[in-house]
Amino acid sequence: MKKLILLHGALGSADMFDGLAEKLKRDFQVYTFNFSGHGGAPVNKEGFGIEVFAEELQSFITKNKLKGADIFGYSMGGYVALYLAVTQPKLMGKIVTLGTKLMWTADDAEEETSRLNPETIKEKVPQYAALLKARHGSKQWKEVIWQTAGMMLELGDEPLLNTGNFPLITNQVTILLGADDTMVSKEESENVAGMLPKGKFISIPNMPHPLEKVDVGELAKHILNSK
Repeated sequence: MKKLILLHGALGSADMFDGLAEKLKRDFQVYTFNFSGHGGAPVNKEGFGIEVFAEELQSFITKNKLKGADIFGYSMGGYVALYLAVTQPKLMGKIVTLGTKLMWTADDAEEETSRLNPETIKEKVPQYAALLKARHGSKQWKEVIWQTAGMMLELGDEPLLNTGNFPLITNQVTILLGADDTMVSKEESENVAGMLPKGKFISIPNMPHPLEKVDVGELAKHILNSK
């Protein structure tokens, strides 16, 4: 049976994939893990960001003998997989992303990070603050938010994926985007798909960005179609 690794997004965790994994388990051996700092996993001493997370993905694949496994990356998880594929395309099989922002600018980063203040979230959206506290731990959830903001600002200043290295990704890549996603544009997703040697773009009707609001049955169908 084909193996599939699910990669969560920024401020997310592996257990957010429970419903999706259930839909996929008939066709895949499904694997998940938490990037450092997420889901209670300790923050990596090497730092916090895409490069560190890519190293963690590589270690997970090697440790669990998953070379050649397909990858589904939601949002940041898709960015991590594609970044690793730039230098190690043979480590993974097919890659499917959903809601992944692939072309970062300083303005994009400023807009996204303006909402990433734990004190403001706690005051204005207490339910979300409580969720993040439960997801990442009471001693760590605020740090994860600040670190995520810093990561985005770095991507805005110096994107790790760009027009120069997208063509180096030789894996078969399917870029999925919900038609109701307000964080990622159809234009950038289509453009990147066109730069990838084996890239394909698919827009999914009536699907928003937040994973919690995604129809996992519909998403599973698109992942299976790329098998």
